[in-house]
Amino acid sequence: MFPVPIEHEELCRKECPPEMKDEINGQSENAVWEATEETFSRYLEILESFKPKKGSLFDVGAATGVFIEMAKKRGWDASGIELLSHNEAVGEKQRQARIAQGNFEEYREGEESFDAIAFWDVLEHFVHPELAVKNAGRMLKSGGILAINTPDASSFPAKLMGKRWHLLVPPSHLHCFNKKNAKIFLERYGFELIYVGRVGKKFSLRNIFKVLAIWQKLRLWEKIYSYLLRSRLGGVKISINTRDNQFIIARKRS
Repeated sequence: MFPVPIEHEELCRKECPPEMKDEINGQSENAVWEATEETFSRYLEILESFKPKKGSLFDVGAATGVFIEMAKKRGWDASGIELLSHNEAVGEKQRQARIAQGNFEEYREGEESFDAIAFWDVLEHFVHPELAVKNAGRMLKSGGILAINTPDASSFPAKLMGKRWHLLVPPSHLHCFNKKNAKIFLERYGFELIYVGRVGKKFSLRNIFKVLAIWQKLRLWEKIYSYLLRSRLGGVKISINTRDNQFIIARKRS
């Protein structure tokens, strides 16, 4: 864990290189959320193995609603919430996808209304993850599923790289979890850990150089990333599974 500034959202904006401002302002949907269709499909396959009848799903950190739209096509009644505000065009797309704008830690709608809640790469970003998990428990029906993808601090890459691990990036990532402390943490707030696995992803070249720019803070990576934002080459996808993320399914206890 790291000391958390009160003005966390604003600080996260300031930490981004200048070439990345557009994606935070919602001007590039691909840059906002680079996980591919294959990754989301795999997420849903695992989730549906525990919730085959599907039902209502709430996506936390929904960005522009790519995952929500995929879930709807598979039969889910999907909606969500996104912290960062975007420009008018993206805002309209979010409204159509039923995406609220705000901080999930403070969200108070939907008491026991959902069959599943998704935390895709967001748990590590919460200022108060305990409030987020408690809120998820409040919103889930009895036996509902909390699905999480988050960095694994006990993974081999994390141990090998130490302080240079590419997922150790405060103030963006504020909290680190591993299988052991994630289990303790979730059980503390009324959940039972029922599955832990690893799901590989495909990343575009632009996303790879975005991560490099934030991680190593080299001007060269920032320039390459800026070029790839404007180039078709930036959309080329590469399969990567560094096995330093954990995919968690937890069930709300009755």
